[in-house]
Amino acid sequence: MTVYSNSLLSTYEQCPLKYKLRYRDRIKRKFETVEGFLGTMVHWTLRKCYDDHRFGVNMNMDGLLSHFNGLWKHRWNDSIIIMKKDKTSEDYKSRGEEMLGDYYRHYSPFNSDQTIDTELSISFFLDDAHKYRMIGYIDRLSKTSDGIIQIHDFKTSANLPNQNDADTDRQLALYQLGVQQKWPDYNTIHLIWHYLAFDMELVSLRSPEAICELAWNTMSLIDEIESTQEFPPRESGLCDWCEYPDLCPIRKNIVIKESFTKNEYDSQQGVILVDRFALLNNRGEGTEGEMEKVKIELIEYALREGIDVIRGNEYQVKITPVNKMKIRGESDIESTELENIIHEVGKWAKVFQNDITSLGAVFDNNLWSNELMEQIMKYSNDEKGYSIQISRPGNLKR
Repeated sequence: MTVYSNSLLSTYEQCPLKYKLRYRDRIKRKFETVEGFLGTMVHWTLRKCYDDHRFGVNMNMDGLLSHFNGLWKHRWNDSIIIMKKDKTSEDYKSRGEEMLGDYYRHYSPFNSDQTIDTELSISFFLDDAHKYRMIGYIDRLSKTSDGIIQIHDFKTSANLPNQNDADTDRQLALYQLGVQQKWPDYNTIHLIWHYLAFDMELVSLRSPEAICELAWNTMSLIDEIESTQEFPPRESGLCDWCEYPDLCPIRKNIVIKESFTKNEYDSQQGVILVDRFALLNNRGEGTEGEMEKVKIELIEYALREGIDVIRGNEYQVKITPVNKMKIRGESDIESTELENIIHEVGKWAKVFQNDITSLGAVFDNNLWSNELMEQIMKYSNDEKGYSIQISRPGNLKR
């Protein structure tokens, strides 16, 4: 079985397709964002600070910032992606200096605890049978004078979670399990997140029962990943930071758009279809038959191009596979049996125009009892279809 990390699990939860491309298909992309680069430079600087302190060398503020700036200058390259167009690399470097300065003023002279290790690699199992193995890296592990073990995690994120987020976080709780397997005598463990952009820390304590439940939930998630055959894309605010837009059926159309001039883009079939569909949908122009024709053409285009989202000039449409129940009514015997069932419970008058093929709407709206619907389902088949949703980008609606 694959050796898992919290990063692998989080990637699957964030987007199964991204997980498959990165970890199953092992498609490597050189893709580094400035946010990730900033985090790495800050982590390396704090590691240097605490490693020096362990050997009796106390780094002052100037030395800390000098080390950070040296790393930044040596490691920066023009392939690092800055998504926010109003920001520069200097803006992010200045932000890193501010975070490190605040941290130094808060914790200097760094004698409130004893550092056991930094960037500690840890390997552990979730179960006694040693089937489910995890690995991870602890930013800093320390011990206080009264014997409390502290697992520290440095965060450069611009978002500050609340206490409930900390108390339900999986990563450091898994590391607690790993630390207790390696050092069984470490009974009292505090999980500490340092949110450097806010000069704040969040602390969480987990009971043995909570750790046990976490292990079970994590094993269940791993079982799901191991057994799944489908890895659909999952759209979120993180998509702009994904390295696989050209392989994603949701984002591929954006890549296509960016490769054309305005006139070239306007002439693309998908653009024409979406713009026409938006006009018919919003203004009610055209006939029902014309709307149906455009829908069919949109579905065919999406299937042919291998995409789920098609963009026009102002709108986008999302094509989603759906299974719909279809009443067979293939023989007079089946039809009579089904009609008798519905008559017996006094529901025949509720059937649209006394047409048993209209029962799909009853199921879609969950109008009858489960027992009755289970009887009717014996006379039905699942039929594959597609739903079409139209929206302005970023605000998908039916």
